[in-house]
Amino acid sequence: MEVKDLEVKINDLAGLIVTHQKKADEEVKLHGTMLAETKTQFEKLQKQYDEIDLKLADQKRSAPEQGKSIVETLKEQDDLGRLVGTNKKGRASFTLSAAQTSEVMEQKTIISGGSGFGLASGGVMPIERLPVIVPEARRKLRIRQLLNARPTQSPLIYYVKVSTPMGLASMQVEGSAKAETTVQFTTASAAVQTLAVFIKASRQVLDDFTELDGFIRSSLPYYVGKAEDLQLLSGSGTGQDLNGMVTQASAFNVGLLSASAGYQRIDQLSAAIEQVDIIDEVSPTFIILNPRDWWAIVRTKDGFGKYLVGDPTSDSLPTLWNRTLVSTTAMPAGTFLVGNGDPAAVEIRDRMEMQIDISNEDVDNFERNLVTIRAEKRLTLIVSRPQAFITGTFATSPAGL
Repeated sequence: MEVKDLEVKINDLAGLIVTHQKKADEEVKLHGTMLAETKTQFEKLQKQYDEIDLKLADQKRSAPEQGKSIVETLKEQDDLGRLVGTNKKGRASFTLSAAQTSEVMEQKTIISGGSGFGLASGGVMPIERLPVIVPEARRKLRIRQLLNARPTQSPLIYYVKVSTPMGLASMQVEGSAKAETTVQFTTASAAVQTLAVFIKASRQVLDDFTELDGFIRSSLPYYVGKAEDLQLLSGSGTGQDLNGMVTQASAFNVGLLSASAGYQRIDQLSAAIEQVDIIDEVSPTFIILNPRDWWAIVRTKDGFGKYLVGDPTSDSLPTLWNRTLVSTTAMPAGTFLVGNGDPAAVEIRDRMEMQIDISNEDVDNFERNLVTIRAEKRLTLIVSRPQAFITGTFATSPAGL
């Protein structure tokens, strides 16, 4: 046992002796004498204390004189400091004592590769496992947030809209017959569709790996929501697809741009808003484009190198022409959509909100001890004013801007 260990041991025994001494004093006050059991323990501790004290004294007398460590010696070498410092030139030499040489020769490096990790590899090094599952990269779902939504109890929604508007009133001659006007209507419909996805898992793995259960329950709704984002934006309107905003939108009129003056992406978006305004439709409230196009707009500078769109240090929400800007990969690069999210132009009708169902009664799940987890929702999209939506592609400016 080394000197340091003996010192710790003797200190511990001294503490125990003090404790038993107090106990003995209390017994003397109470009984007039020390109990035999306490006396025996006291004598035993004192004997151990004396033996360790003698051993400690012998080791201190025989211990060699401690010299400097190798680290201390190296720190004192000015030549070595200049060599490994900023100069990295010259030479250095120094002398090591026998003890320091032994310190160098006996030093061994233990690396993780030789020890192994975990029980599976037979290694001894412990491993740490984070209690969560890191999900894959997920796009922010923003399209639904732009639109108004309300519930419906029907699987099919009919609505009536004007196909031929009324004519203008005219100035009338007193006493004459007044001018008559007419109006024509048409009906349209939108069917409620179902978005759903499911996955199977064994009951054992869900019981044993609780984080997997939570991961599945949160992931399935996300992928239903991601499909919803795509359907609301660009559903084809055929088969079971919703009739999306891009599909029903009017094409961008390139003639609103000035070929002689040249134009940039931001000019095309303003022209698309203008296209809605000049036909007296409800003015757009949002702009949807791909992140590549948005960052191209953000990096646009004037002739003095100043950014045209906003302050790079600002944390405010992005807007263009006072319209909400949504940057999403749901919109293909090089294309855009401007539109109005008011119920007068477009509306989501929800037949069933997001619902998660778990069952062991699917096919042979009970026999195989499996569970089926399903996420689904039912909805439709009514674009009542398609001309309030403009879609197009970013064209190259003839002026080279």
